[in-house]
Amino acid sequence: MVSLSQNDHLTLKQRGISTAQVEAQLHQLRQGVPPIHLVRTCGLGDGILQLSPEHCTEYHRQFQMAHAEGRVSKFIPASGAATRMFKDLLQFLETCPATPTTMLKDGNPPAPILEAWKQLHHFPFIDALRQYFELADIDFQHLYETGQLAQVFHALVQTPGLDYANLPKALLPFHRYPEGIRTSLEEHVREAMWYGKKTFGLVRIHLTVSAQFETQVKAALEKVQQQELQRGNELELTVSIQKSSTDTIALNAQGEPFRDNEGLLVFRPGGHGALLENLNDYQGDIVFISNIDNVVPDHLKDLIVEWRMTLGGYLLEVQDKIFHLLHQLELGQPTLIEEVEAFVHRHLHDQFPQSYDRLTSQQKAIQLKQFLNRPLRVCGVVPNTGDPGGGPFWVQQADGSQSRQIIEQSQVDPESKSQQELFASATHFNPVDIVCGVRNYQRKPFNLMTFSDPNTSFISHKSYQGRDLKALEWPGLWNGGMANWITLFVEIPRATFNPVKTFLDWLHPNHQPPA
Repeated sequence: MVSLSQNDHLTLKQRGISTAQVEAQLHQLRQGVPPIHLVRTCGLGDGILQLSPEHCTEYHRQFQMAHAEGRVSKFIPASGAATRMFKDLLQFLETCPATPTTMLKDGNPPAPILEAWKQLHHFPFIDALRQYFELADIDFQHLYETGQLAQVFHALVQTPGLDYANLPKALLPFHRYPEGIRTSLEEHVREAMWYGKKTFGLVRIHLTVSAQFETQVKAALEKVQQQELQRGNELELTVSIQKSSTDTIALNAQGEPFRDNEGLLVFRPGGHGALLENLNDYQGDIVFISNIDNVVPDHLKDLIVEWRMTLGGYLLEVQDKIFHLLHQLELGQPTLIEEVEAFVHRHLHDQFPQSYDRLTSQQKAIQLKQFLNRPLRVCGVVPNTGDPGGGPFWVQQADGSQSRQIIEQSQVDPESKSQQELFASATHFNPVDIVCGVRNYQRKPFNLMTFSDPNTSFISHKSYQGRDLKALEWPGLWNGGMANWITLFVEIPRATFNPVKTFLDWLHPNHQPPA
């Protein structure tokens, strides 16, 4: 039992966290999280599908029908600040005086800083930067010509200035157009509208944002909505906040609950896996999930939209077959068992646990219904070229079966050379291009929380007020958070993956105006 003061209990009540939850979190932090056991990488023909081009027309048709019926929406985790994007700039500024006067001639800045300076006029934020100095009555052109790097970059990422390093990526300028700048949020809206070009269905987008930026994001969405209404386009743009009840307790170096300098319990955000509750509350139907920073300008959107429509249409085709079989199983037709087994092996490529063969026909029917009656996701994966992040793997389950999962390196046993080598051998990468079917065969929303694997939480090591702490993060939204979903991997072109992870990514041709 954890020893909690009256003040601690008040804090828990305000956050919506029970004492039992705290005790469970502390137990997991102290015991550790068991590593995932990788069996093999998923590859083409072994867990990863290549969809036939001749079927794409039908997939698009199915998608467009669902979109016209109002079933389609986008769910975008957008709460992260852009701090990591500007990491190199922030580290550079830490070496400069409090009143930045460092000039190019004063030394050799790191390569990323020099590259950013040389290409400064090609970034989407250049107009906002010029305007900032103009309003401050400072000659920007003189600053640039005399190489005053520190003053310019300070104004870009810190205050006084534009403070971009502390804004969410959703509100950053991402691409330049003749008529002005678009943020990543606006690009996601435009992309979603392309899905409905032929159906004129309602465009639905839901963003998760941090509480501190809720007002700004809602104002940006309201502006976009009004602009599109004037053009005759109807949008449903909604926002939710990561719940404080999903924050987790931390441990100090002695294995006790971490307290700050005032003796208060310290809670930390539970990672993007905490957003599973937001997705569950949203109660969508056919839901696309993608990262806020993976967007392209209009002249490159056709390929992106075509493939997302393909993924969506393929999901709908598989989902229709699953729903049909579930309705038949509900009617209690024993002759259907072999047909369902064949479907699972042929289309889902999953195996049953060893105990399955010993079941009676009635027991098999019950187990098949449980197996099929789960949320469904189709994950686009791209050929791996060394990107940091998760990939598709076959994973050993406790019942002896194997399942397809998106696995991050932090989930793999660090002490096992063979497991680490297996992880490094992945042929494909997860770019977070996922379409989800989150309603059952009776068209009722699944309770997504019941399909998460609590044993796939993450334990991270951080510091707070100069002291080390051990923090717990919930199973990742598309990792352990969806561990017990029906999962299908589909290879998509590398060209569909265009993230802006660092500020220099804006210089890539795919984020520049067309030549």
